[in-house]
Amino acid sequence: MKRWLATLRRRVAPAGLAVAALALAAAAFAQDYPARPVQIIVGYTPGGGTDVLARVIAPPLAKLLGQNVIVRNQPGAGGQIAASALLREGGEGLALLALNHPDLPLSIALGNAPYQGADFQVIMVDVRDPRVLLVAKGSDLNTFADFVARAKAQPGKHAISVAQGSAQELFARWLVGRLGLDVAVVGYKGGSDAANAMLANDVTANLGDDYARLNIRSRAKALFIASQEKSPRWPEGQPLTAALAPYGITLPSPDFLARYGIYVVPAAFKKRFPAAYAKLQQALLQARDSAEFRDYIAKNGLQDLRIGKPGEELDRAFAADMAEIEKIR
Repeated sequence: MKRWLATLRRRVAPAGLAVAALALAAAAFAQDYPARPVQIIVGYTPGGGTDVLARVIAPPLAKLLGQNVIVRNQPGAGGQIAASALLREGGEGLALLALNHPDLPLSIALGNAPYQGADFQVIMVDVRDPRVLLVAKGSDLNTFADFVARAKAQPGKHAISVAQGSAQELFARWLVGRLGLDVAVVGYKGGSDAANAMLANDVTANLGDDYARLNIRSRAKALFIASQEKSPRWPEGQPLTAALAPYGITLPSPDFLARYGIYVVPAAFKKRFPAAYAKLQQALLQARDSAEFRDYIAKNGLQDLRIGKPGEELDRAFAADMAEIEKIR
């Protein structure tokens, strides 16, 4: 027995030393992190909301990290090009991906992405922009109940416009499917085209985004806001949680399929360097709440949709959304 224990100790000791060495190396890495400039890879073209916010957060983030933060755009393929670049370049936390949820998981759910959901970790959720169902200002539909009653009374005669191939389209398909409505979901090239179709009375309603559709506020009204609370921009719209209650339907998550601005890192970075991950996450949250960022929002007359939360706080809600989408895609 003594001989066996001695042999076991000889075998275990090197393994223990190796684990200790890895822990020390990770701690040293975290202390020096980041040793080089950090990139924010934006998955869309320059000038859009995601790109603008990434460029505004870069200077305060650079001050907090003590390194330059460089923003670069890699649009295309629904964010796949940027996501692939992140996995190549972000293993040590020197690259972040700025994208919208649910674009990243949708690219995986559609089955043609060269990566898996487990490859990524949302490190910060930046903004939230819930879905909203709009009709023209002069429409005699004033509530979501009015819309449902009209659709049931006139099957096959009504349509909802959406941006084709987007989460808006999936949301609309989910909604009419759960309610058992014979309502067409019509895809357009983009959100503006879809909204204009509603304003031109080519369709009955438009499924868009709360803040993004503020440009047609004077010509449209909301039947619901896909959130637990009312929108300050569309206060007439009933929260969808309440609007669906009479039909016995609950939302998979409180803000089902809302457009979220997210920052993402490779999951391997969090696993290998948890202390460095925590340092980067804290810096992002502080940069998003910095005076520089708030001043930019105020000076440009923008509405701050910030929620500024660690990604882990919304992991469960995001997973619930995608589990539901898997049933209808």
